[in-house]
Amino acid sequence: MKKIIILGLVSVLLLPLLIIGCASEKVASTTATPTPNTQTVAITLDEFSANNSMLKYVETTYPGTVTVRLGSNPTTGYNWAVTEIVHPEVIEKVSNDYEGPTATNIVGAGGTEEWVFNAKETGLAIIRMSYSRPWEGGEKDLYTVSINVNIK
Repeated sequence: MKKIIILGLVSVLLLPLLIIGCASEKVASTTATPTPNTQTVAITLDEFSANNSMLKYVETTYPGTVTVRLGSNPTTGYNWAVTEIVHPEVIEKVSNDYEGPTATNIVGAGGTEEWVFNAKETGLAIIRMSYSRPWEGGEKDLYTVSINVNIK
């Protein structure tokens, strides 16, 4: 009789823990959201020094993101700009940020410009970019990159 009472008490005490454990597991699985596919294209200034015109291919899925990280040194007056998006109904620019050099004691050192593009629908698109001095009479197209994007 004592064993039955002890077994009953243990069951009553463990049952809420079992229910809480199962409930939290269900909550975690129903609130998980899929992360979109992110693809990155990264090219340093040194790579452009060897070849001033680059062609890159990238594939992502809808919904997805293409991140373009390009070496840049605004202290020279040059910066990157999107010169054309072929099929803007397929992909759009959503942000552009500059990240300075990691070493703070290097005067005039370059950093990285990061461009983020979101897939709007499936299809093919081309992103064309140019590294130029944007003012009138400034040098144009010192470096260029074309990124062919396939969104599935």
